[in-house]
Amino acid sequence: MNNDEFGIRVKQARMFAGLSQQELADLTGVEKMTVSKYESGKICPNSTHLIALSKALNVPVDYFFRKIRVSLTAEPRYRMVNPHRKLPKKELDRIVAQTEECLEKRADILDILRINEREADITHLRTSIRKYYFHEDIENLAENVRSAWKLGSDPIENLMSVTENNGFKIVLVNGPEDFEAAVFMDENIGTVICLRRGAPKERQRFSLAHELGHVFINHTDHDPEAEANNFAAALLIPKASIIEDTGVKRNNIEPEELLLLRKKYGVSVPSILARMETLGIITAQVKKDTERRFNASGIGKRSKQEMFDSEEPRMVKLLVMRAVAEGIITSNKGRELLGDAAPAVYGTA
Repeated sequence: MNNDEFGIRVKQARMFAGLSQQELADLTGVEKMTVSKYESGKICPNSTHLIALSKALNVPVDYFFRKIRVSLTAEPRYRMVNPHRKLPKKELDRIVAQTEECLEKRADILDILRINEREADITHLRTSIRKYYFHEDIENLAENVRSAWKLGSDPIENLMSVTENNGFKIVLVNGPEDFEAAVFMDENIGTVICLRRGAPKERQRFSLAHELGHVFINHTDHDPEAEANNFAAALLIPKASIIEDTGVKRNNIEPEELLLLRKKYGVSVPSILARMETLGIITAQVKKDTERRFNASGIGKRSKQEMFDSEEPRMVKLLVMRAVAEGIITSNKGRELLGDAAPAVYGTA
């Protein structure tokens, strides 16, 4: 047994479970100092305490003896709904642990199928935004990304899959409702973007596009959040496409029309109206009046299904299904690799 790797596994599983060392100690009937020594690799538990750890952390015993394949060294940059709120350390640790677990499973299925990981090539796309050409530079960057990714001017059906196909690693994590996203720019692993599992689809899509903006933009003295928001809107709502849908100048927009645009582009009505104002299709006053009428109409209320509809990264799921179908791995191994996504693929039985 490698004590150091065993200790990392205990800490990773504890963080994943969202437990403190004291809470884990209470659940396993040992002292907090004992848990600390497990995690530092100074001691290993006896068989009784090993089983207790397994039960408390909801992982199989063999989890603690697996070789460590992924260890994120970069500090994540994260974003909350309220930019002034800090993510509690326990929650941040949990997000890190979930991300490492997902990346390990990703590495496993790629190895099983002998597929080489594609790395994101962003150097030729990174752009500096000039103060007096802000909107022009943002539009050009969004068009360059769409061109490099062969997207044309059509709406993007699944932004997570598109981003994965272009070398980024997308991970869904369980986090607090006001958590938006976290990004790891890891020298060894590449760019990893984490989004909250279960967040509404429109919020997930805009958050992902926003984080891509941070990756592609060389920030200078401008407001980086404003730059990223404008990039997200330009990427998800291409200028040529929205002008074709709405015309170059509007003084009135009906709520039913906004619903169709929301469905087509997969973004919120406020985002659509903000984009139209940026492009000069509507004035600030028309935007304000239209949003007020849309909200008052009640037409935008979503069904329960729509409230919980969301995107998901597809690459790992497709590879696992392929490996199971071809008899390369068992269904049980497939469930293990898919984790939270397994019931949707294999059923709950």
